[in-house]
Amino acid sequence: MRRILAAALCFCSLAVYSVTALAIEAGVRGEYWFPTISGSAQTTTNGLPDTPFNLKDTLGVQDEDFPFWEAFLGVSRFTFRVGYMQPQYDGSSTLTQTFVFNGQPFAVNEKISTRLEMDIMDGQLQIDILRPSIGIAGFNLGLILQGKYVDGSIQVKSASTGVSTSQDFRLGAPMVGAAAGIGFLKDMFRVDARATGIAYSGSHAYEVDAYASFTPFPFVRLQGGYRYFDLEVDESDVQVSLKLSGPYAGLQLSY
Repeated sequence: MRRILAAALCFCSLAVYSVTALAIEAGVRGEYWFPTISGSAQTTTNGLPDTPFNLKDTLGVQDEDFPFWEAFLGVSRFTFRVGYMQPQYDGSSTLTQTFVFNGQPFAVNEKISTRLEMDIMDGQLQIDILRPSIGIAGFNLGLILQGKYVDGSIQVKSASTGVSTSQDFRLGAPMVGAAAGIGFLKDMFRVDARATGIAYSGSHAYEVDAYASFTPFPFVRLQGGYRYFDLEVDESDVQVSLKLSGPYAGLQLSY
């Protein structure tokens, strides 16, 4: 019995030591983003290009604020993240020229309404290559491998005739990038930045996220920063170019 108890004690001690050595951390991050949107698009019908248009000037799309979410699990030098956001935009305008979208013509002086929406999902692995500590400060520099999927649609509807047409666009791509950060007083104060991107076959996706954070209470971290997202989708029936950039604020709960 003494041997069994001794073995159990050794096993428990080893398990506690292993968890501590691995420095496991898990949590969720919720932010509210206040971006400015800009961009343009053009559809193609039967191999012929329709009217090119600007989202704001032609369709009257307005800036909108929305949340984004992220869950993470950190194990030693590895951090796994999954993220999701759902931007939705509405617009209205009176056309100053004939406008053809997805093969459907809209006449001069016709009032139209627009709906742009996207589902954006991310999976990310960060591998810290350097993690030195100097006095009260700690640094990290790492490599990021990311998968991004964008599922979007643009709908245009005539306010006078009720005629409506929509066009979908999608992008699924691997991305690579880097992460860097510095923390003070055992990470009570931190500044972090992440940048990833990919470009291929006329399409691209670039993303930058830089933020500062502070831990006022255990398990709670207040954050604020700036996020930039540049997306271009080049498909056979649609070309879409979008840029979203602006500040955000929120918090992180972790253990």
